[in-house]
Order: sequence, then C-alpha cells, then structure tokens
Amino acid sequence: MTRNRSVSTLVFLGLALACGGEPTDPDPGGGPPPPGPPAPGPISACSQSTDVGLQPGGHVVVDPAANSGCVRFPAADAGGAEYLYVALATNGRESQAGSSVGYEIRGTPVATASVAPLAGQRLAPALDPTLGKFGGPKTKEAFHALLRSRERMLSASAPVPAFNRGVTAAGSVVVPPIVGHERTFKVCSTSQCSGFVDVTATARHVGPKGAIYVDNTVPQGGYTVADIAQVGSLFDNYLYPIDTTSFGRESDLDNNGVVVVLLTDQVNELSGACNSLGSVILGYFFGNDLLPGQNGSNGGEVFYGLVPDPNDADCTISRDYAIDLLAPTFIHEFQHMISFNQHVLVRGGFSEDTWLNEGLSHYAEELGGRQIPDAACTGGDCFTQFAGADAQNAYEYLTDVESHFLVEPIPSSGTLEERGANWLFVRWLVDHFGADATGAAFTRALVATSRLGTDNVAAVTGVPFSTLAPEWQLANFLDNLPGFAPASPRLQYESWNFRATYASFHEQAPTSFPREYPLVPDSSLTGDFARTGVLRAGSGPHVVLVRPAQGGSVTFQLTDEARRAIGASVAVPRIGIARIR
Repeated sequence: MTRNRSVSTLVFLGLALACGGEPTDPDPGGGPPPPGPPAPGPISACSQSTDVGLQPGGHVVVDPAANSGCVRFPAADAGGAEYLYVALATNGRESQAGSSVGYEIRGTPVATASVAPLAGQRLAPALDPTLGKFGGPKTKEAFHALLRSRERMLSASAPVPAFNRGVTAAGSVVVPPIVGHERTFKVCSTSQCSGFVDVTATARHVGPKGAIYVDNTVPQGGYTVADIAQVGSLFDNYLYPIDTTSFGRESDLDNNGVVVVLLTDQVNELSGACNSLGSVILGYFFGNDLLPGQNGSNGGEVFYGLVPDPNDADCTISRDYAIDLLAPTFIHEFQHMISFNQHVLVRGGFSEDTWLNEGLSHYAEELGGRQIPDAACTGGDCFTQFAGADAQNAYEYLTDVESHFLVEPIPSSGTLEERGANWLFVRWLVDHFGADATGAAFTRALVATSRLGTDNVAAVTGVPFSTLAPEWQLANFLDNLPGFAPASPRLQYESWNFRATYASFHEQAPTSFPREYPLVPDSSLTGDFARTGVLRAGSGPHVVLVRPAQGGSVTFQLTDEARRAIGASVAVPRIGIARIR
C-alpha cells in the first residue's frame, strides 16, 4: 500500500453517503492498437441493426457480434429523447498485455461526420498541497503489483503441504508471544523483493488478535508507547473483526494465535528518495511468508509497516503522517493475508487476480471508515482517514475512463486510476449483490473460493461479467444524475452519492478537482459522431446522444479501428445503452 508523502490533511466534508488460473487464452495484446491500413473503406452495412426500444430509465446490453456492431435509436417523439451509449471490452481474464482492442464508433442520421470530444480539463500533475496524502504520483504502486504477481507464481509452483492449510489444527496448544519477546524477521531488501535482510525486533504490543513488533534500530522521533498501544487496540477491537467478518479467517501456521505486524525502517528504505519521487510504500503483505521453506519466508502470518523518520533528508516521514496511515495500511494488508490463506492454503488454488484482490483491500479501507467510531480516528473523522484516498483514486479514474483498465495487465504498475476502478467496481457489486448493509456474506463468498477474477465474480453474482461491466459503466455516469429515474437499481450506487461527493471536493479544492463530476461523456446533438480509441478490459468511452423533439432515427456502429467487424474480438466487446429521458 502506498501514498503520497505529504503530511498535510484536508477534511473532505462532502464524502456523501446514501441512506443506509493463469489464463490460457491467446494473449489479445494491450496498449495502443497497431496502425490500421491506410484509407479504410466505407463502413459495412447496418442491415442487422438492433433497435433501441427503451423507455426512460431503461437499459440494455448489446453484443456487437449479433448486429455488425449496429444499434438504431428510433425517431424521437414530441418530448425528445436522450441516451447514454457505452462501449467497452469485457474479457476479464488476466494476461500479460491485458485485454484490449482498437475501435471506431460512427454515428449517422444520413452521412458520417466527425464531432470532437467535449473539452475537459485534466487533473494537474501535482495536486493541491492541501490534499496531502490523497494526492501526487504513486510510482511505488508497482511494488505491490509485483508482490501480487510473484504470489501468483508461488501459488502455482511452491509446495503447499496439507497441514499448512487453514487455521491451527484442533487440539494444538497456541503459544502467543509476550511483550518484550525478541525475534528476527526476513524483510524485503529492495523494491523488487529480490533479496531479504534480517531485522531483529521486539514485541511492544500483544493483544488477543495482533502482536506488534518494532525494529530494535528504528530512527529517532518514532512511535511512542501510546501510539503502539492505540493502533494495537484498534486492530484487536475493530480492524481484525471487520476484516474477518467481511473476508474470512487467516491461517495460523506459526501456532501463536495472533497476526504479527513488524514496524521497521526497512519498509521506509523500499521507497528510496520518496521526497523527490512523491511516493511512499506504507507497508505490505507478501504471501511468501505463508509458504514455509521458501527463501525469505517467515513461516507465519506477518505483514509490515513503516516507521517515522523525520530526519531523513531523502525520505522524510513524520510521526503524524505515519500514525495517520498506519491503521488503513493494517486493514488493507490483512485482507491480502486472508485472501492468500483462503485461495492458496485452504483450497490449494492460485492467489486471487490482482484487480479483484486490490479492489477488496480498498473496500476493506472503506469498511474501516464506516464502522470504526470517529473517536478512534485521526481528527475524529474515520471516513476521511480510511476512505478519502479511495474516493480520490476513483475521481482520477472517472476523469478518463477509456485510458485505464479495470482488469489491469499482470505486469501493471498498479496506477491510481486502476486502483480507483478496482474499488469502484467492488463497491458497486456489494451495493447490488450484498444481502445486507455491509455485504459481508457476499465478500466472504468472493474470498472463500478457488475461483479467480471475473469467473469468481460471475459465479457469486450469477450474472456474466459481460453484463456486469457495461451496467457498472452506465452507473458511473448515471449515479444520481438529476432528472434520471432508473428502472434498474444497477444504474446507480446505493451507498454513495458520488455527484454530491465530488461537487464538495470541487468546491474545496477546484485546482485539484476541476470538475464537479469527473466523468464527462462525448456528446452529439445531431446524431453525427465519430471517435476512435482503445477498449480496455472493463473500460471504454461514454457518449450522450440527445435527440430533439421529432428528431429522426440515428444509427451508431462499433467496429475495430480498421472498420472491420469487432464482435469476434477476443476482447469480448459489449455496448451498454440507457435511455436518460
């Protein structure tokens, strides 16, 4: 888990709530599409158009293989009409390059003409200093993506003896550590975790659920005894119950009855010159620790966190900054530990796909913000402390949806935008498939399985990912859209009012949040439209088509970038359409 190293804080007063195995398919390729042939021929005939016969509030998901990518919007009546059109790739199998395909969308009432996208201001590269930990480049996200990728390789090849699977065997005697206990840990020595260094540390807190060890050689200006007691109590009383209720149980390979946290400046060292890079590795979990016998394995349940180092000129970490982000790091990394246990140790499968694994860990942060009493959090505001960064990551994704994956490629650096997409999709799933306000039974079902990624999601929801992803993308624009009354609840988020949330962000920090709502679709008032680009797994362009009173019919066609049929692409393109009015 990483954050920008600035220590300033902005209380987001407008965080608005609503009531209440490795793929074997051919690699489809990713990134920008190859150049198409020069002067492509005319668009193919739309003799098989799908008629969009929707009432206001209705929606449909269309397979372009069934109609040459053609959809026809009927002539409008005296009241006019307005539609949202979304195209995206829905092959959610993880691969090295990611699933993507070049596209062209052309719309015409009579003839095709180009319409430029609506102008939109991009987020500034350096966000407002008042935004502190919620802003800035996050180059060290690559470290966590690397760990998830290495866990996948380990879970496929490392021996997992049956006696390692699950929690402590019945009848065995659990022997927890005591305060003052000293032990030596293996810790990643580089940001590639290509080697390990020994760290000797002493237990400073031992509670019923967690034991916190602090490196014996931490720098001056570090955590106080009260700091460790406070976060230890928070883990025992809130973070552990939230994670285990929502995701399942951890293992107990080392038979000590507790989850161990090591706080060490060796984690700080992984960030390098964070003052200039603008990115800090706050902590991590690595499944290697749950595979005894592997090089560098600690043979038990351990995750890691940084320590204050206010005098380091290259990577200055103040005590306030470290304390503010310690608890969100704990709840995030503990979900990864539970997931590895449930997928790999208990069921002998592969570790979860990175996009869903990260989405669930960021959702764990949000749960902390919702369920922990404000009195236990920094500034008396748990929601900002735990979920504020997730809301900002989502803003950055929604600002340019088409440019980012939901299901990112295996070697992805784990960009902020991808993390925002991962969290948003899990949040939307819980809203619509969770049986109660917390969605705990639903999220436990996503973790307690050997299924992975989109196959896992489809099995637990009972709905194909090729339907879920377009509906989610429709909801990303339609959520709380004034005047829109959805016929299906899936066209909204039930737990957030994102329009109110982002309007508040914009009011507080307009430089950093230049739009009141980040997702601004292209639009056409005439029906003439043309756009080219790339459909990435889970993502694609949004277009609003406005028809005047008595306006004639309009046909939109989705093809590949060379105007060939796109329906057979391994990227599995889909079109989502909703009638706004």
